[in-house]
Parts: sequence; structure tokens; C-alpha cells
Amino acid sequence: MGVIMSTNRTLTLSIALASLGAAPLAAAQVLEEVVVTAQKREQSLQDVGISVSAFSGDQLKALGATSTVDIAQQVPGLHLFTFSPAFTVFSLRGISQNNFQDNLEAPVAVYLDGAYIASMNAINTQLFDMERVEVLRGPQGTLFGRNATGGLIHFLTHRAEEQEFNGYAEAGAAEFGTYSFEGAVGGGITDTVRGRLAGRYEKSDGYVEAGSAFGRQATGGDSNGADGYALRGTVQIDATDNVVVDLTARYSKDDHVPTGQYIVSLAGFDINTGLGAFHDAYNLDANGEPVGPTNYDPTPITGSGHKHWSDENPYFDREMTSLNAQVTAKVGEAELVSITNWFTMDKFYIEDSGGGFGYFPYNTINDYDQWSQELRLSGEQAAWTWQVGAYYLDMVWDTFQSVAGALILGGTSDTQKMSTYGKVDSRNWSVFGQAEYAFSDNWTVIAGGRWSQDDKDLKMSRVYEDVPQGIPAAEIFNIRNVDIPGVDTIDYGDYAARLQLNFRPMDGTLLYASYNRGIKGGNWSLDPLGGVADENLKHGEEVLNAYEIGLKTDIFSGRARLNAAAYYYDYQDYQAFSIVGLTPQVTNSDARSHGGEIELITSPIAGLDLMFGAAFIDSEVDAVPDVFGGTVEAEFPNAPSVSLNLLARYEWSAFGGFLSAQVDGNWNDDMFLEGTNSEVSFEPSYSVWNAHVGFKTGSEHVRVDAYVKNFTDEEYRLYNLDLGLIGFIEQVYAPPRQVGVTLTYSW
Repeated sequence: MGVIMSTNRTLTLSIALASLGAAPLAAAQVLEEVVVTAQKREQSLQDVGISVSAFSGDQLKALGATSTVDIAQQVPGLHLFTFSPAFTVFSLRGISQNNFQDNLEAPVAVYLDGAYIASMNAINTQLFDMERVEVLRGPQGTLFGRNATGGLIHFLTHRAEEQEFNGYAEAGAAEFGTYSFEGAVGGGITDTVRGRLAGRYEKSDGYVEAGSAFGRQATGGDSNGADGYALRGTVQIDATDNVVVDLTARYSKDDHVPTGQYIVSLAGFDINTGLGAFHDAYNLDANGEPVGPTNYDPTPITGSGHKHWSDENPYFDREMTSLNAQVTAKVGEAELVSITNWFTMDKFYIEDSGGGFGYFPYNTINDYDQWSQELRLSGEQAAWTWQVGAYYLDMVWDTFQSVAGALILGGTSDTQKMSTYGKVDSRNWSVFGQAEYAFSDNWTVIAGGRWSQDDKDLKMSRVYEDVPQGIPAAEIFNIRNVDIPGVDTIDYGDYAARLQLNFRPMDGTLLYASYNRGIKGGNWSLDPLGGVADENLKHGEEVLNAYEIGLKTDIFSGRARLNAAAYYYDYQDYQAFSIVGLTPQVTNSDARSHGGEIELITSPIAGLDLMFGAAFIDSEVDAVPDVFGGTVEAEFPNAPSVSLNLLARYEWSAFGGFLSAQVDGNWNDDMFLEGTNSEVSFEPSYSVWNAHVGFKTGSEHVRVDAYVKNFTDEEYRLYNLDLGLIGFIEQVYAPPRQVGVTLTYSW
């Protein structure tokens, strides 16, 4: 997506502001160039034959983006699926991995300052002092490698590049007991060394409160809040005239964050007699196709998506540390880049899966460590542009899951407990290269490839106990005892590839056609209950053949920008997630999808920025296991057939400074929140709108902003889990309307 990168501007939808007594200049603006690193080198966005959306740090501020997940609202085709900050799933063009087990990786890769972050427990973090965010759609395995079949999201932070002393401080307050403080300071330390220190703290009580149902008032505390801080320090060193070293250290801590409360809806539950009949999970037409809900009432038992019925106070703790070193050196006419990263995370999470109906706590503990090393060499000679490289990644997931209580384990004892221990040791190496050849002024061909070797080992056991009832802890399962060759190992080598043709019929216009082969390695469903058959514990790799055509063009003498793309995806062994019985499981099935995106931005008069975006998805998965043990043909989860986003900003001179007003929002068509497309996961169409007004002084040192998020108070779900076999459905709703204000001083 082309975006306007001017200072303190964001893309926006038009607003009539004449009544505020400030007339804008009539002259239209030429859109500024947007520079991205979507091909691991700096390029104009309009020169990159990939469907890309990008936001500058100022635009993220104007959008009120304070978390990595906040970007989903203004990126066509990007959706969020989450039940807690402890676990986050991005869905891009309908491609996602919705299994909530800690050892899995997503097909939409997340990068932070050039380093891959594998754990989905680690990607929902505070967003502050940002340079920009880039969202790349489609397979990116040639240059970025691992698990990027669906695309990738790259968060790039503000580096220590400025020699002059600078920084900012900001304080914010909002409803639901929300308070935040953030800031940054940086500048030259010596003539060749620059530094920057940034941080953010946020506290929020949460927007989900205890409610009542069936004559009982819940006593659990508020949920879906925040309590944590993040720090980042970076140093940039001019080691020589040709060598620059960037060093970054990050630390964050979330402490007793209120979360893990579900909103519950009934499915065949009889409050008088106990858990009852199965719900009618699949409303099918004569051809066996899902046609949407008719027999299921999704209304929460408390009557609100923001009222829970739990007496518990679940929470999560998380601590993350990262060290990153990037060295950039000129080697003759070429450039050598080395990126070394070490990352560790400890997470404790507990939820009330019983939702007030019974004692059913679900607990996970995840100790995760990774380190990676990338080396790449790139250059340009005459008509050639090229880069080659090598990559190594070592990861260890040490995981624990437990469930307890009679509700899920059967019998009559709430003191029984099932614990699952797992350790995944993963090593990946790859070599890659890509070359571009301009065989005329108008035509360029691009070819690239990567060979990846993925080796994994699994240790897994399950322990059952009910000590108060006289049953001591005893191992009832160990994967070593499964008589299936190779069930606990993965040895997978395969290639990703790219072939593309670019055509420039005129200045400011790019047409491209591409083929990409994307790959994603296999993994395991670390079954917490013993409901997955031994032969289904391990799922295989997936391969995606993706075909795409696109247009990027500047129109109206550079005052508007239109980018569009259309694609067709053909999956072999797509990794589909579903709840089988009551157990999470990933299986393989062939699948297909087609769709596209359209993005239009313009600045028709000085001070007014406008953006429109649309995404289209039509998908089909051949066979997804359902809750009853059969299979259904289904569409991708979190993949509305149509989604639209609009955003508008107007800024003008007033009162010796500058006033601004902004409206942004999106609309999503009907979708299913689970891969089985059960009627209980059907989410009707909805729209979300936000408003923002601000004032900054003429010197631009001081600014005050007020905002309203979700000002229509739309109620919609971010998550659904089908537990109809025991009578109810667990859901998480997005935040309601929230009013807030921020005050910023910068220098």
C-alpha cells in the first residue's frame, strides 16, 4: 500500500471542517515517495512487485496503535484472532494457524528489526518509538525464508541514527482504568557513536466485567486488561568509514495481566439437568456445504460480550529478553549484512475454561529460546541486481499444559488433573539467492530460490493424578512408546522459489506477474487430553503454489496512487486446525484460494489525506476434521469474502498551531472464526470506526490528542472455541467504545 509519509500525517477519509473556521490551501499535494525494505534493500514502494502495505511511525501514532496487533484494522486482508495477549494469530489473505498450543509457528512470519520471531506467544507486545511497519502479502520464502507462506509483518523500530539530541515524552489516559507513559531520548555520544533509549508502560483494568446469569452474580475480577512495561536501548557505531554496527537490547515484563475470562454461550446446555445434548454444529445445504447459522443462538448467557460469568481470577505473566546485532559493511562494490539475534521468553498463563459452569482451569507454561544468524551479500552491476545469503536458526520450546476438574476429565472429582509435558528442539538452516535482470528500460525479470533444511525432535509425556482421591501422579503416555517410525522426529528439506516479470509501460506505473512456491515445515499437536490418535500427533509440511498479478501506478500527476493485486493459491497439504472432540489438532488437506486487494490514496488538497482499501477472499479446504470425528469441506477461518477499510485525516493552521481531525474504520463481511465452519463460529458482518482530534503548537513541541475507539460501540468476536460437546461455546469479544487522551512533548 502506498502511504503518505509526511511528518505527522496519516492516511485518512474526508471530513468537512469548514465550520471550524480554518480554510485549507486549494493546491493539491504530490504524494511523497514511500521507502520500504520488502526485498531486503531500500526501494520505493512503487518499484516493488509485491503486494505491500506500510505505515510510518507518525501514521501509527495517528492511528492510536499502541500494540503490534493494532495494525490489523487498516491493512486490507489482515485480520486478528486472539483470546489473550499471551497468544496472537495474524490472518493474512485468510492464511493463519489458529491452534493455541505453544510449540507451533504461524504461516504469517513476524520479524522485528530483521530478526524472525517464531513464537506466537511473543508477537503481541507494546508498540512505541517506531520507524515503520511493513506488511507483505503472499509467500516470501525466497528472501525471508522460514514459514512465510502467507506473508510476513516486519516491525522496524527507531534506530540510533540522529547525531542531534532528540526525544519525546508522552502520557495517556483512557476508560477502563487505562494509563500509559512512554518516551525516548537519543543523539550523538561521540562523533562516531549514537545512542537511543525508549520505553513504555501501560496499565489497564480491562473491559470485561463480572456479570450475572441464571440468578447468580459472578465474583471474578475484570479481564482483558494490561499491566506491563517494555524497554529498548540501541547503539549505532561507525566502526570504520565502510562498517556500521547496530546493537539493540530489549526487555519487557508483563505482570499478572488480567485475562483468561471467556464469554460463554449455550449449545444444548440445560441449567436444571446439567450438560445436555450436542448442538447442531453444521447447517449444510443439499450438497453438504455450510450455509450459515439457523439453529444456534450466539447470545452470551450474561447478555453482553463484555460480561463474564466466572468466579475465578486468571492471569498471565511474561518476560522477554532480546539482543540483536546488525553489521553492515561495504565490500568493494557490494554490501555485506550480518544479523545475529538471541531471544528468550518465559510465559505463565491460566484461564477459566469452565466459564462459570464448572471447574475447568487450563494452564500453560512456556520457556522458549532461539538464536539466529543471517549473512547476505548484495550488489548491483549494470543491468543486474543480486543478493545471496545463508541463514541458521536454533529454537527450543519447553512446554507444559494442564487441565483439571470433572467437567473436562469426566467422573465426579474436581481434584483430578492431566498434565502434558513437551519439548521441541528445532534446527533450521538455509541458503538463498535472488537476481534481477533489466533486459530493457521497460522489462525486468526476477528469479530466486532458497533451500531449507528443517530438523526437529520431540519429547512428550502425559501424567494423570488425583491425589486427594488416592490416585498418585503417574505417567500414562510417552511418545517414546508409540510404535510409529519417526513419530517424534522431523527431517524435512525443500525449496522455495520465485519467478517474476516486471513491465513499466510508462513512468510511475508498474505491472508485474509472479509465481512463488512457499513451504512450511511440519510440527506436532501436543494433545493435552489424549484425544488425538497416535498417527495424527504429527502433521506434515505444506506447500503453496501462488500466482499473482499486480498494478502499481501514480495518477493525477502524482496526487493519487492506485495499487491492486489479484492472486490464486494452490495448496498441497494445507495445515488445518480444528477441535476434534475436545482436543486441538492440526491435519493436512489440499486447499485453494483466490482473491485480491485494491488500495487507493490521495491528497486532493493541502492538508487532506484520503485512503480506501478493499480485500477479497474465496477459499476452499477439502477436508477438515470436525468436532464429531468426521470431516467437512470448509473455507479458511478469519477470511471474509469482502473487507473494506477507510481512513481520512485533515490538518490545518489554527490558534497559532495546527489542528487535525481523523476518522478511520473498516467493514468485514460474514466469516467463520474456526476452520470447521461450524455454525457456532459464524460471525456476522460488522464495522468498527474510530475518531481522533488533535492540536500541536506551531513549534510542534507540544501536542494534545483525544480519541474515541469503536465509537459506534460495535460488539463482535475476536475468538471462538467450539466446546459444544460439553454444552457451551467460549468466546472473546473485541473492546467496546473507549475514550482517551494523550499529551506529548517532543524536542
